[in-house]
Amino acid sequence: MSVRVNYGIGSFGKVISARFLTGTDIIEGIEALCKENSIESATIVSCIGSFQKSSFVYLVPDATAQIQVRFSDVIEKEGPLEFIQGSGVVCKRDGGYETHFHGSMSDQWGVVSGGHLIKGGNPVITADIVLAEVQGIQHIRKWDDETGHVQFYPLENGLGQPRKIEK
Repeated sequence: MSVRVNYGIGSFGKVISARFLTGTDIIEGIEALCKENSIESATIVSCIGSFQKSSFVYLVPDATAQIQVRFSDVIEKEGPLEFIQGSGVVCKRDGGYETHFHGSMSDQWGVVSGGHLIKGGNPVITADIVLAEVQGIQHIRKWDDETGHVQFYPLENGLGQPRKIEK
């Protein structure tokens, strides 16, 4: 078994605790908090609440794809939905934000679903979030030739490339 990792070393800066109000898209709200507080890279420490509806994708097998998987078509679930937990990273891409955010939710019958949330498709009823600024590392999302998908790329300030482990 091999170990292959790209990484950076940094620290936490500002910590923001917030409650998103009804109708706010969860990802757009996260990115607005970052913009308002001059945060370029962050991690979502905790996020819970409820959705009016949710839009997400998840991985499905695809023998024709480079890494044998692709994203599903967009799944849309009507609410009310209990947002059990969300986590992710706030990144930069093409001069703007691209937040990589996953979450799980349950419907009114307790059936749990979830995956990679789609920006603009997850308006909340309410949501509580704790967001931590990451300093010393730029979170970048960019095309990865190995996987054939856009991926997380932590770029440590001053190094010009991630640190690596390849064993």
